[in-house]
Amino acid sequence: MSSKYGAVPSASAVVTGDIIVEVEAPATLSAGYKFDAIYDGQTFSVTVPPAGVTKGQRIAVPFRPLMPTAEGTGEWKDGLCGCCKFGCCHAHLCCAWCCPVALMGQVLTRMKMSWLGNAAVETEYRSTFRKTLYVIIVYFVLGLIFATPSPELTKINGAYVDVSPTAPTWQIIVNNVLNLSFGLYTLIVLTKLRAAVRERYSIHGSCCGDCCCSLWCTCLTVAQLARQTADYDVQGAKCCTGTGLEPLPPVLTV
Repeated sequence: MSSKYGAVPSASAVVTGDIIVEVEAPATLSAGYKFDAIYDGQTFSVTVPPAGVTKGQRIAVPFRPLMPTAEGTGEWKDGLCGCCKFGCCHAHLCCAWCCPVALMGQVLTRMKMSWLGNAAVETEYRSTFRKTLYVIIVYFVLGLIFATPSPELTKINGAYVDVSPTAPTWQIIVNNVLNLSFGLYTLIVLTKLRAAVRERYSIHGSCCGDCCCSLWCTCLTVAQLARQTADYDVQGAKCCTGTGLEPLPPVLTV
């Protein structure tokens, strides 16, 4: 058997308190780095020893299978205002502040939901983030095309005041409909997403609460959902991936 890193090393057990197996390092890694490996069909975590390893180096590690855990926790990991938990410049916070709908699309992908906030059919969720980006792009492009003129500073009776140039009625209507449509899309989908996350993690709440959080605290709500559906201590955040997460290191078979 082989893997993308070459031949898969064999593993042997010795009689100690733990089963010890040999793993070939998939890359040059520093001390404390963790990656997953598989032995006897079970996944376990490997921690790089203090001296670090080089690619291809074989290291002996204890085999301690990862125990499955239930998703339901019954409570949020943190509150709406826990957005700075991982720092003020963390990718998920920057995305929630600058473009919350994009982060919403990433969380929808993690939850295997469609861009409309429904349960995805088969692999439909893989295109959710891309479709959400399309919605954002279309909104901003049309917004630029149909934007009403900005107020101009005009001197009237010796005082300067903001005066809005007259815009055609149809342009005002189209602009208002566009903004309302995008706002309703965000509100409805985020409300459905929050309800789905609550259901998955067995968190008490109501549809009314989901709607209020989505309406009044959009950025904080989507950031909270991002933290709830990922472990940023284990997997780093990325602004431009489908899930908003860094790719996991490869799982090795030993």
